[in-house]
Amino acid sequence: MNRVGSYAYLHGKLHGMIAKSFLEDRFKTLQKLASLSDVYRALFPNEPLEVSEKDLVTTIQRKHDERLLQWFLKILDLFPSPPPLLIHLVRRYEIRNVKTIFRRAHSGVLSSVFWNLKRYGSFIPMEGEPAQVLKNTSYAYLIELAEKKPLWALEFELDEQYYRGLLKEIQSLPGYERSILLPPFLKELELINIVWALRLRYFYRVSLEDTLERMFLKETVKVERTIQELFDLPWDEPERWRQWRYGWLVGTTPEGKVDPVPADWRSIRYQYSGYRKLFYHHPFTLAFVYGFFRMKEYEGRLVNSVTEGIHTGVSETELQDFLESV
Repeated sequence: MNRVGSYAYLHGKLHGMIAKSFLEDRFKTLQKLASLSDVYRALFPNEPLEVSEKDLVTTIQRKHDERLLQWFLKILDLFPSPPPLLIHLVRRYEIRNVKTIFRRAHSGVLSSVFWNLKRYGSFIPMEGEPAQVLKNTSYAYLIELAEKKPLWALEFELDEQYYRGLLKEIQSLPGYERSILLPPFLKELELINIVWALRLRYFYRVSLEDTLERMFLKETVKVERTIQELFDLPWDEPERWRQWRYGWLVGTTPEGKVDPVPADWRSIRYQYSGYRKLFYHHPFTLAFVYGFFRMKEYEGRLVNSVTEGIHTGVSETELQDFLESV
């Protein structure tokens, strides 16, 4: 089968999978469910419910994440030679494995599990000290770094490594596909940095200077001016935030102060609209497969929000208001 024929076959297959996904209208039916048991049965109708209600949050999230990974791996298997960009997207699970290895070493807690990427992983994750497990892998440099930096700094390094690799794979694409995928990726990277800066300023009281040192791929996405603008805005003047070009990211508290909490979701929703365009507007190219992967990642975030909302007792109306407000 030639390249166009392969994409045509995949196009039909992925459209069928999106139709069965819990996105948009199907997600609205999911968020109306009253209990975690109902969510479980909606997501996994053919699988028995064998855990208690208190364990359902982690069970649902884990099972849904595992199902997403298995779909991604099956799609990669459809290619005679899978595109490196798609393999790198799946390596997001490997980054999570590496974080788990260091978190276990840091806390001693062994409750987390590893993701099996099969032949698409660069190493086999296992229990043990990072120096033992990560030796002779592309993550070995982190072993020495862990002796000098805190855990959050290692995780920042891992995330930046992931995005740097994603940029490299997009830049290596043929001109037409690169021209489709590079602009939304750079916009995504810009929003990630803005949301990260909001979090550092609001929750951790990090200074502007230190924040600018912690931006992702700052040499590629020039965000210094934007972050400076963000730090110049006072929390108690929401009107000034509304006039800012990225003011749509934040909300307002009942007391009339700026609320940065919705920023993460609003950024993700904005990015989702871009993934959706890639999927529907660029058939028979790598862009629509990339869009599919990212739409399914978004679905995972939605499922996590619903399960955590139900678990913490958030009402359907409150959850709906929050998700719709973003």
